[in-house]
Amino acid sequence: MIVVFKLDPESYRKIKELVEKGAYESIENFLEIAVLNQIQLESRGVPNIIEGKRQVILEEFSPEPKSRQPKQQIALQINPQFLGIPKSTTVPILPSVPLTEEIKHSPLWGQINRLVPAKFVLRLLINQITLSGSEKTDLKSFSAYVAENATLARTYIEKRDKAHRIRGEELYVALPKKNPKSQQRFINFYVGKLPSGRWTDGVLTGLSLARIDQVEDGTIMMGLTEAGREFACLLSPLIDDLLIDGKQIENPFSVEEVEFLLNHLKSSRPGEFEYLISVLKFVREGATTPLGLHQKISRFLQDRYIGGKVSEKVVNTMQVGAIGRLVEMRLLGIKKDGQKSKYLITSDGEALLSCEVQA
Repeated sequence: MIVVFKLDPESYRKIKELVEKGAYESIENFLEIAVLNQIQLESRGVPNIIEGKRQVILEEFSPEPKSRQPKQQIALQINPQFLGIPKSTTVPILPSVPLTEEIKHSPLWGQINRLVPAKFVLRLLINQITLSGSEKTDLKSFSAYVAENATLARTYIEKRDKAHRIRGEELYVALPKKNPKSQQRFINFYVGKLPSGRWTDGVLTGLSLARIDQVEDGTIMMGLTEAGREFACLLSPLIDDLLIDGKQIENPFSVEEVEFLLNHLKSSRPGEFEYLISVLKFVREGATTPLGLHQKISRFLQDRYIGGKVSEKVVNTMQVGAIGRLVEMRLLGIKKDGQKSKYLITSDGEALLSCEVQA
């Protein structure tokens, strides 16, 4: 159906600028996403955590001092039905698609510098398909819904996390900021698109936690795999304790979540597992500074995965990604000395290396 309407010149100019910057494919693409977003916000039956937006506004603009505001005014109201662990014991799942050899034996792309956002997306996905009773959901509308909710989650975490964390270890890292480019990057890597079969695909399909297919009418649909269901249903400090219950947490992942991820990587994505183990070994062997580790990772990538010359930009990206994922799983720590950083293997990291040596 074609709909014609008037748009003021200033709005048109701003949309056109976003398209020219590459944030959207076209003006039509921008408008389509905007419409889908608004439908999601207005639909009562669609899972969302947008109810909390009103509470954030009350907190930011209320003339009353914060100390006198009722507690419920400053809490993000997230319905556990839409973000918590589903109560239903029957969750529609899809068989996983075998990974290509390139993906299976390669590390995750470095811009996936945290894995906990993938857990956030899986929780939204598992609740959406459980409530709908269908095995799949439309990827385009789901992506718009996820981007909005993930942005709100980042804002909430920034305001509520009171733990003293060094830069780079904040719990909101990798969640999107409230701008189209940041949200689109989040969608690309943490929701995903129709897989290309390359190792730079999104994390959910790249770890066989979700499946994305194109159906007969051309619509791209997304569903959950058995591994995705298992991971989504594990208790999450970030989601269940911080986002839903408002409790302060120390770590974004539970022990069970880390154990699941390591076992899953080892069996399903050995290239990523080997890469993380290698980075830990480099640190143990003395590459405890960013520069020293950079040199080791550069040689590793050239010899093992990519082949040929690897650009400095790629090495930097891959290094940041590995450090972020290892820190998140409490296998590596970062010690700050002014502007300098030093990497330290944690007791969990040492235990993992010991197990791998014995194996």
